[in-house]
Amino acid sequence: MMRPRHLLLWWITAMTAVVGLTCAPAELPEEAAPLPADRRSTEATEIIARKPEVLPPGPKLRIEAALENVRQRDLLTTNGFWTVLHGILGLGPDVTLLDPDTGERVNALELIASGRELRGLRFLPTAYGLDVQIGPTMIGQGHQDQFIAEMAQWGIAPDYKFIVYGKEYTFMDFVRHTQMRASVTAKQELSWAIVVLGQYIGTDASWTNGAGEHIDFEDMIRYELDAPINEAACGGTHRLFGLTWAYYLHLANGGKATGAWKEVPGRIRKYRDLAKKYQNADGSFSTNFFRGPGDAADKQVRINTTGHTLEWLSLALTDAELRQDWMQNAANALALLILDMQGSPIEGGTLYHAVHGLTMYYERVYGPGDVIRHKPMIPPPPADLVVAHQP
Repeated sequence: MMRPRHLLLWWITAMTAVVGLTCAPAELPEEAAPLPADRRSTEATEIIARKPEVLPPGPKLRIEAALENVRQRDLLTTNGFWTVLHGILGLGPDVTLLDPDTGERVNALELIASGRELRGLRFLPTAYGLDVQIGPTMIGQGHQDQFIAEMAQWGIAPDYKFIVYGKEYTFMDFVRHTQMRASVTAKQELSWAIVVLGQYIGTDASWTNGAGEHIDFEDMIRYELDAPINEAACGGTHRLFGLTWAYYLHLANGGKATGAWKEVPGRIRKYRDLAKKYQNADGSFSTNFFRGPGDAADKQVRINTTGHTLEWLSLALTDAELRQDWMQNAANALALLILDMQGSPIEGGTLYHAVHGLTMYYERVYGPGDVIRHKPMIPPPPADLVVAHQP
């Protein structure tokens, strides 16, 4: 049996060992003595003098990386018309389709115009020209005049030829059908029609449609202004895009901001401010569009909402506004979201509206450079837009 004195010595020794294993402060060693003079280097320390290239401020490089990454996602001849038409919108009329069986590539727009089959594509001859079948959902065209409006945004020539059932038509056959169908008394989506007719017919045009209804182009602007924004396609971004596009074309062609036209700047200002108000901390826009805050975690949802909103704002804002921090943050966030999903599938409408937005943003802020292979058509904002946009 251990005696009390021996027990005390054992306990002190054990506690000393435990303290040595803990984070208790220990006595610091004395400072090391300097090396003898004969062991020190007498040569000067080498300095790496070559400086790296200074990176440009803002999201430029991330946008370039995102656009290049999307180009590496092959569109296929087996994709549906919905996906292909959005691919043309996002990447321009030079985009190609890969035939997975032969490995050959064909220009997407040329395939569509040649009369070759494409899943979900059906052109319909009418009494006035050509129409495009709506549906099947997410395979065929999704909205009235959607295909031709998206082609118009790349400035497709009026005489561009299309073969339908062996007969030759031109792009203007689509435009004429749109003109004769457009109505402000029937329930229609005119958000795409005002893009097409404003560009190919003119914003001062008047005509009698196929139902005998007299139409002034301004009547269509009033119709779209009176229609709800938040209930329209993609959170209202397409309606805002159509109104903005037509308004800028109208002013660029010498039109006056009178009547219904004078209300468009206020509509642009209102929803620009809402987009900024509900912008998320990472720069992305609300996943509830303009209805309120929204920060859903799903990256594909974020690409959809931020992409559509940035696409409209890249048309609507002045060059100076596009360079403001909140818009640079939005473009940066969108590019990062696309890069984050580079190994995952993304729905075509979601991806290519985002790409179209980034392309427009890049073109206006940085110029075409090497990344913009086909210049998008962007009606210029009026010179006094900054004043018109003041709250």
